[in-house]
Amino acid sequence: MLMPKKYSKESGLTLIELLVAIGIFGMVVTMAVGIFVIAITSQRRVIALRNVEDNVRFALELMAREMRTGVNFSGGGNGVSFTNANMQSVVYRLSGGVIEKSIDGGLSFFVVTGSEVTINYLNFYLSGQTPGDGLQPRVTVTMSASSQVGNQTINLKIQTMVSSRFLQI
Repeated sequence: MLMPKKYSKESGLTLIELLVAIGIFGMVVTMAVGIFVIAITSQRRVIALRNVEDNVRFALELMAREMRTGVNFSGGGNGVSFTNANMQSVVYRLSGGVIEKSIDGGLSFFVVTGSEVTINYLNFYLSGQTPGDGLQPRVTVTMSASSQVGNQTINLKIQTMVSSRFLQI
């Protein structure tokens, strides 16, 4: 029959062994918390980038779709007006950090971009607008947008050119 081992007075951990074990445990916990903080920061940055990309993509697609079938472009700077395929007098402009659209010639506007994104600048450059110049009407749109989630800020700059399907003769 096996007898239980009797412990001597010298069994157990020494103070140095205990301090080393606590130190190693502390370092492991500190590294784990650091990795967790980095993961949260990265997630916030991805969310902010996604907000900017989605809003800018939606706004540009909305404008480009109407401009392709539009005629009689005018304006420039931070606003453009034209007549769309439904014979509505459409105006796009930048106002207070958001893109606004009007379908009644500028009498009333509604917001196109979301509240989580700030449009820093929006410029329209027109070319080929003069009838008889033989040039395809084109609008170059440049835009800068930013979004902030927590302490993460993302800035995005975009430029695109939209040409009208109709040649003004």
